[in-house]
Amino acid sequence: MARGRYPRGCQPEYKEVERDLESADADQGRAEERVQAFQRSGGPFVAAVEATRMPMVVTDPTVSGNPIVYVNQSFIDLFGYSREEVLGQNYFFLTGPDTDPEVERLIRAAMIVDEPLNLEVRLRAKSGREVWAAQFVSPVHDDQGGVIQHFASFWDITRRVRAERRTRRLNEMLESRVRERTQELQTELDRRRALESVLTESVREKDKLLGQRNVLLHEINHRAKNSITMAISMLRLQMVRQGNPGVSEALENAIQRLDHLARIHELLYRQNSNDVQLVDMAAYLTELCLNFGHLRSPEDHRIELTSDADDITLDVDRAINVALIAGEAITNALKHAFPDKRRGAVRVGLHQEGGDVLLSIEDNGVGLPATRRPGSMGMRLIEGMARSLNGTLTIEGERRTRIGVRFPAKLGS
Repeated sequence: MARGRYPRGCQPEYKEVERDLESADADQGRAEERVQAFQRSGGPFVAAVEATRMPMVVTDPTVSGNPIVYVNQSFIDLFGYSREEVLGQNYFFLTGPDTDPEVERLIRAAMIVDEPLNLEVRLRAKSGREVWAAQFVSPVHDDQGGVIQHFASFWDITRRVRAERRTRRLNEMLESRVRERTQELQTELDRRRALESVLTESVREKDKLLGQRNVLLHEINHRAKNSITMAISMLRLQMVRQGNPGVSEALENAIQRLDHLARIHELLYRQNSNDVQLVDMAAYLTELCLNFGHLRSPEDHRIELTSDADDITLDVDRAINVALIAGEAITNALKHAFPDKRRGAVRVGLHQEGGDVLLSIEDNGVGLPATRRPGSMGMRLIEGMARSLNGTLTIEGERRTRIGVRFPAKLGS
């Protein structure tokens, strides 16, 4: 439509539009004249700015909208606009919907107070590509101090920002994985603590039950010893009331065996073991030999009684059987092996030999008689205890007497 011709009934409105267009054309014309004047008068400054690799623009604050009156080739290369598309524009045209609105406010505020400004801003190239720039804006003054231009430079920091973004994303991913792994470890730690608490409580309960059991076993051993002591007292009373020498000897032998059994239980009761089901045989046999002092008169100390045992631990039942065999053999040796105040020694040994344990009671006395009494009570007791140990009994007695019992070291072997 030609300027000056209007549709019928709309002439006044089109006249106003025409006036606005004429005013805009005049402003554009003045801006172009200023661009041409700037380029003509710029001289070496324009040549230097054109040659630099840093994108730069110059705006004219004396014209409405502060349009760009000069742009170098680096700016054109960075943002992709032609020189004609840039000149006359306000450089806020580079901002996009994702540009921080605070940027424009800060730039305008700096222009108002006539101060330079440094800031990092996200802009958009003509293609829509994101461009991060470190933007520097500074006023240019004339000789009277008035602001005649604004100078702006744009340093492309897109790669740095993207690298920072990648680093930030990687850090976030790493932190997320660390949090997840930390949570997994914390869960595992909590589970282990809970399990440890259960195990600790179980051990505490077990120790409590073992303590109660040991107290009961000690009490049983103590009561057994008391019961045997009572039986000994009754036999002594019976022995005093009858006058048959043979019966008295039999009762005396029974009393001695019961007394020996009582002392065995007393040793079990007194042992300083945390588990009364197991017996340290070396210490046990040493105490057993010491306790045989009650069978000897003062002059009988001419007979040395010693023990020699390896570091062997047996359950209570087998320990009692070993003690009964040793006690019966020691008693016989003290009674019969050293007549006429003969001096000598009795030695009790307990040694590990392969998978077996060998119990031996040996004396250097007169030996066994050529003709032995068949079926004596002492020998029957020793044979019975040897069978209880699942062992083999051997007896040697030509010049000296040696009683040996070999039995398995482990139960059930």
